[in-house]
Amino acid sequence: LGVLPNLYLLWTLLHLPATTITTCATIFIGINTFRCVFPNRYNNNIVLRDTVLSSIFITRLLATFSEVSWLIMLSEVAKDLNTLTVQSPTISLLADTLPPICILAQCFVWSSIILHTDSLMFWEEFFWFLLFIINTGINLVFLHHGHHSILITLSLLHGALYLPWQILNLKFILSLDDPPFCFSDVTVTRVVQGLKRAVWYRKQSVVREDWGGWIGESWMFCYWVVMPVWLATIVWEYEKMGAL
Repeated sequence: LGVLPNLYLLWTLLHLPATTITTCATIFIGINTFRCVFPNRYNNNIVLRDTVLSSIFITRLLATFSEVSWLIMLSEVAKDLNTLTVQSPTISLLADTLPPICILAQCFVWSSIILHTDSLMFWEEFFWFLLFIINTGINLVFLHHGHHSILITLSLLHGALYLPWQILNLKFILSLDDPPFCFSDVTVTRVVQGLKRAVWYRKQSVVREDWGGWIGESWMFCYWVVMPVWLATIVWEYEKMGAL
């Protein structure tokens, strides 16, 4: 569903200079195109196509780069808008926290995959919730001061839709039958086994429940199809403003 739209978005970016904004958008959209072809779900290593390209390890490695790129991009946009509008040191500082918090979230999702526990996935998702509280709050400040831009509107729209959904997602993760994580359970053997599982173990399935039901389906559609449009629109707006 998302392959052709994402390829089109990539095509629109090819002629643009390699700035931070365009590079981050290209990385995110390109990796999402790959994930549309080889989709998977970390819980129980569910895949659509039984190939090594669908491995959890490869997907997570690529997703780490795409997600950090995404938050670097949002951080740059927030700081640029801040320079053009309220010029607040606090907003600039908050914008600078977005990439580090994203990296912290990556640590939790990697730990969850390698140690094969859903309980750590809760903290990864919690930090994503925190990230977009910050990003939405920053853009609310811009709006409150009377500044209007498609860049602000898209961030606020994302926050209005994502934050309530993420609350439901966090409740869903807490409902999973997964024992609490204990540091005493971390051993070299478990880490090695987890890495091997992430690389090689796959369970091919088209069963809706294996993909997380409506929560999983809505996440895949919004993340792999809708989010790339948001990032491409940011680039187009920068091009329009002559800011690339």
